[in-house]
Amino acid sequence: MPRKQPYSGKQKKKQLRERRSRKQDPRGAYDDDAIHDVPYDGDASADGIQSHLEVQHINQQPSAGKDCDPNRFRLHFLKITPEEMRQRKKAARKPLTKVKEDDLEISMESVHGSDESLDFPKRPPWNFSLTKTQLEQQEQDYFHEYLQTMLTSHKLQDLSFFELNLETWRQLWRVTEISDILLLIADIRYPALHLPPSLYRYLRKDLRRDVIVVLNKVDLAPPSLVSAWRAYLTSVFPEAHIVCFSSFPKPPEESPTGLHKKQRRTAMKPMGPQDLLDVCREVIKDKVDLTSWQHKLDTENTSTAAPDKHTDTGDAPDAATTHHDHTAQGFDPGIYQRFRDGILTIGCIGYPNVGKSSLINGLVGRKTIFLTPTVRLSDCPGLVFPSYVDKSLQVREPYSAVGYLAQRVDLPSLLRLSHPAGAEQSAKRDRGQEIQWSALDICEGWAIKHGFFTAKASRPDIYRAANQILRMAVEGRVRLCLAPPKYFQQQGHRTDLFLVCLPTPVLSYKKWRNDPFATQLTELLHRQTQLSEHEEESSDSESEGEHGTDSEDGDAESDGETEAKCYATSNPFALLTDD
Repeated sequence: MPRKQPYSGKQKKKQLRERRSRKQDPRGAYDDDAIHDVPYDGDASADGIQSHLEVQHINQQPSAGKDCDPNRFRLHFLKITPEEMRQRKKAARKPLTKVKEDDLEISMESVHGSDESLDFPKRPPWNFSLTKTQLEQQEQDYFHEYLQTMLTSHKLQDLSFFELNLETWRQLWRVTEISDILLLIADIRYPALHLPPSLYRYLRKDLRRDVIVVLNKVDLAPPSLVSAWRAYLTSVFPEAHIVCFSSFPKPPEESPTGLHKKQRRTAMKPMGPQDLLDVCREVIKDKVDLTSWQHKLDTENTSTAAPDKHTDTGDAPDAATTHHDHTAQGFDPGIYQRFRDGILTIGCIGYPNVGKSSLINGLVGRKTIFLTPTVRLSDCPGLVFPSYVDKSLQVREPYSAVGYLAQRVDLPSLLRLSHPAGAEQSAKRDRGQEIQWSALDICEGWAIKHGFFTAKASRPDIYRAANQILRMAVEGRVRLCLAPPKYFQQQGHRTDLFLVCLPTPVLSYKKWRNDPFATQLTELLHRQTQLSEHEEESSDSESEGEHGTDSEDGDAESDGETEAKCYATSNPFALLTDD
């Protein structure tokens, strides 16, 4: 690693002078390569918004010694003010109250608004007579104008954090322009957050593209909930096709009552590629030959070994690093040619962490952009669209998100936590009073249970504990699934969608529990799991037959593998802290 260049006091003073000048002249602070400030020309006194807003660059990566800039598509969000951060930490100390069942339902209107005022930046008109510099300046001016409109027409406290990196939006424009079919990928646990209606309208009405909504990670939700979301999204997006997908299928659990262990993700056959192929055939008719795609799926289904998803063919660009340059592609909606050169181009759009990479790897079997000679995938960096979603789900400090989760999931019972204020809370319990938990209490209890302490003062490391709890929620070990509108009204009671400790199992309402699609999805998940287990057993038996093992040592290794299946985690030391 190269040594850092020395940074003198003179350079530091120069940096401070430039920062002060940017604050005095916000318009001059706008930079295309790295947005340092977002100008705001509205009335600062109207909503208490400052005339100068800072941008926080997230996931900064070292770029020394690399040919390309790894920070080109990093997330840019409005920076939280120190006062707002103090208020959030103060709120994290207050006792939590459980929300009602109606608050567990979410609609598209509550997240994205009922009108069309909440829009996203679209590429301004252009032609080939413009130079690269002129085109980039035109896009930069338009994006600046778009931000001004958003900040003046909406209250800042009502808006969610959304992407402020122009380079990322440019990638969305390129992908939508060159693609014949667009995949809108959403997490089945909260798809309303990941499917902006403005994007759907733009793709269908303006670009006239075919849209396929992919409900990813369906193994993390009961089939009854998947069926309910599928029906609701069909009514919201009537011209879109809906496909369910899972890169690591496992049998569904209708009545989860404990903490899920992270499963080992090897030799898994994805569920959904065949459905996606069938929908693409329905859309394109006979305009493109998809027999090679069908042959690929048939070969993978009959093979005894899962494809290596980390292997490149060497003759195609990497899907994870391939981006679209407007000067090289030269695509324009006005001259768009469908199925150019007899190739079907499928674009992938989604929020960060919805499983786009896993879906692409599940389709291709490796990280190449060409699925087959006649089908190619065009990936877009994860984008956060403007919405009215609660900022507790987006904020960088983890305690607000833990509090949001704890209001909907009984974390103390689920994680078997002991309250940090043991004597005081025990007295309340003896008097028949309910033990009160705050977000910080939950984090502190988890830190004490797992031995997370700070190095200097040896205090419970609540920050590390909070991040681990959120990581478990993202992985699906702590499960929270939001429901579509009127779901609980149809059922009449709280169901088993949420990972809570109930005194007795609660059965789902017959409408969704006995829905034909839910039954079919359950059978498909079981079948895919059995296929994956059969392939893994075959692979293990072949490996043992080739190398040979002593009977006693082989039994020990077999027991070790079984243990790994149940308790494997991304943390190599996690086994030392499990009960």
